[in-house]
Amino acid sequence: MKCPGDHHRLAGSLNELELIMTSVFPFLAIAGVSIVVVLQPAVAETTEKPVTLFEKIVVSASRVDQTAQKDTRAIGSVDRRQLDEIQPLSVAGALIFEPNVTIAGGPVPGSQSVNIRGLEGNKVLQVIDDTRVNTNFGHRPSYFLDPSLIKTIDVVKGPASSLWGSGAIGGVVSQQTLSVDDLVAEGDTFGGFVRGGYSDNGGQWIGTSVVAGTQSVVDWLVAGSYLDSETMEQGNGDTLYGSETRNTTGLAKINWQINANSSIGLNYRNVKNSGHPPVVGNTNDQRNDEGSLIDRTTKDDHLSINYSFNPATDAINVDSKLYQNSTRIDETNLDAGQDVSEIDTLGFSIVNHSLLGDFNFLSGIDGYEDRLDTVRPGAGDGRPNPPTDAKTTTVGAFLYGDYQIIDAIVLEAGVRYDSFTSEAKGFDDSDESALSSSVAVSWQAQDWLVLSLRYDEAFRAPDVYELFLDGTHFAFYPGGPTNEFVPNPDLEPETSSNVEVKGEFEFSNLLATDKLLIVASMFDNNVDDFIQLSVAVPDSMPGFCFFPGMGAGCAGSSMSENVSNARLEGFELGAVYQLDALTASLSYGQTRGEDSDTGEQLANIPADKWVASVDYGFWSVDTKVGVRAIQNLNQDRLPNDDSQGPYKGYTTVDFYASWEPANKLLEGVKVDVTVANAFDQNYRTAWSSVYDVGRSVRVAAQYRF
Repeated sequence: MKCPGDHHRLAGSLNELELIMTSVFPFLAIAGVSIVVVLQPAVAETTEKPVTLFEKIVVSASRVDQTAQKDTRAIGSVDRRQLDEIQPLSVAGALIFEPNVTIAGGPVPGSQSVNIRGLEGNKVLQVIDDTRVNTNFGHRPSYFLDPSLIKTIDVVKGPASSLWGSGAIGGVVSQQTLSVDDLVAEGDTFGGFVRGGYSDNGGQWIGTSVVAGTQSVVDWLVAGSYLDSETMEQGNGDTLYGSETRNTTGLAKINWQINANSSIGLNYRNVKNSGHPPVVGNTNDQRNDEGSLIDRTTKDDHLSINYSFNPATDAINVDSKLYQNSTRIDETNLDAGQDVSEIDTLGFSIVNHSLLGDFNFLSGIDGYEDRLDTVRPGAGDGRPNPPTDAKTTTVGAFLYGDYQIIDAIVLEAGVRYDSFTSEAKGFDDSDESALSSSVAVSWQAQDWLVLSLRYDEAFRAPDVYELFLDGTHFAFYPGGPTNEFVPNPDLEPETSSNVEVKGEFEFSNLLATDKLLIVASMFDNNVDDFIQLSVAVPDSMPGFCFFPGMGAGCAGSSMSENVSNARLEGFELGAVYQLDALTASLSYGQTRGEDSDTGEQLANIPADKWVASVDYGFWSVDTKVGVRAIQNLNQDRLPNDDSQGPYKGYTTVDFYASWEPANKLLEGVKVDVTVANAFDQNYRTAWSSVYDVGRSVRVAAQYRF
């Protein structure tokens, strides 16, 4: 018979075991890989299925994929198989296992975005199906796509304006949605799948249906998804306020092959999201406070017409798009007023891919017009006053080419020119232009070794909030002295220049029919004319400022300014080993950032991160099981004004299993089980003040037909 103290001792022992497991798991994973290598002959004898060696990642961000940049850039990719295994709650959540890529915007999934090598927000360009997404409302979300309808997510790390223009200072997050080719097998005319999922943390229900077909010269796809989530819990059992959400997504595509040389297609996407997020849901000032929640409904629509012309010549391969994005965010603010933010983007792109002898060229022109309008009840009376009837117009042209000088050396070079104008009612126009260049060389030094060196430039045009925002920033107390926003139409674009060295080492048949791939890169990114909000508050104020209605501007001013030059440097290292049914990987990413002028540490620099994973296929039962572990180290490199850090390191572990029966009676069935944050760690990522989601057991079943 157990005494009362036994229960407490048992609980304490379990807690100690949990602590040990979460602290040392990455290293156990590494040791496990080593043991498997040593025992390789025994493993080889007991497996029945022949080895299928992994291939290099082929990115779907088409502008990169059509040039040699796909080999010389640092690119991370998550495909549909990995998305099924991770079962992410957001696009950003699908990328957490990539080195030097982290979640920005706090732990609430609907407010999350992507940080690449210390840059985030409007310094990272978002692309969906090869069209840019310019949604940017300051403290409001910008990533709306449901991961269940995504085929691949690619992360281009580092400046990339030579192909995409403004906004790609930190990199590009490119999302490709499901296509007909993913669903209809060769020789068939119809296909699709239905998928249902449940997560115990938040009682989330997820449903997805996709059907596609091809008849003669026409193919089509229709898809829809639904998410219903209540509030989730943090690792310590506390409620994560603001995490409840309802999301519906619709997707439709149709394509007509007009003749052997040309085709035309129509894509439509619609997202509606409603929830009760924190009032500043995607900033580091978020508080886990039930009293700071607002009502928010987001509607996002995309419509594009695509035309391709591919005659029987290598010199002409044209892909053109005309698209419109419309985003509207309605909020009931803390004062019970209705805030409305709308942005409409009308854009086009014409891109041609040419092969002229040994030369490979990608050229194009593109442009877009963003129209922004806002309604802020009480603006000018104690609240910020965003610009109305604001418009930004951008037109750019680019040329990028690569040439194989000799068998072992490939040379790349490219340049892009952009002209952009921003205007708003009541303000002078802001007119600027930018030239972005890129050059790289790769060398096949050995059969197993490729080395590359590249240089890239990028820029980001200031947005209309930074240029034209006025009104009240904050007040010392209701009716007291206020700090006022001051417009700055003379802002210069942010610019960056990055030098990157990359090495790729590929070995085969080390001990058996196995394969080892090691990729390492080092980068040095210098960002000039960094745009920051400068807040000036006087040391003292005249007495009349404290009379009701007399204190406007007495507490100083706030203005966006080109205030600093930043230097971001670091490296990342990744290794993948595959032996028959076993795959093991290990990666490490490190970024350092400082003000080049003062030496002060920069905010938003991610913590150093280890990621280890191992999975194994038990072919006799049609099952694959795996484990992934992330260890974020302490982040104590902080700017002088940081009040939230230092940020303590943590380790999280995810387990997953996939069952895909080979039995003909169950053909098309697939079941995925994921235990995310399996040991229920209570942690917060660097630069967030709110602790993240605790353990989630996620189960999804799908039937493919």
